[in-house]
Amino acid sequence: MTTDEKKLPGSFEAYENGKHRRYSLLFAVNGGGFAVAKLIADSAIGGLTLSRLSFGMVLFTIAMVADIFMFGEKMRKTYLPNDAFGWQGKTVLLWIGVLLCGGWLLIACRSI
Repeated sequence: MTTDEKKLPGSFEAYENGKHRRYSLLFAVNGGGFAVAKLIADSAIGGLTLSRLSFGMVLFTIAMVADIFMFGEKMRKTYLPNDAFGWQGKTVLLWIGVLLCGGWLLIACRSI
């Protein structure tokens, strides 16, 4: 067994932990944003409008999807076998981003 083969389980664990933390942050902030959107819909909070919140959350979601994508690519190229973070994972990540951004844009359009 080569040295690289011994490192693989540790590298894969680091990849999974990093990916999990990033996805958790993406969903937690978006969930919090939707909760704030509900509060704003019920009453204005400090001049923050639904459209401003929505556009900010779209930008955050795009930044997080880009971060997760770059993290996955770096881990795959540096530490993992080439089949890790393949087209399937990239497709799921991009669709999650599209769906979240679409939800925020619907809220923005309805609040204008």
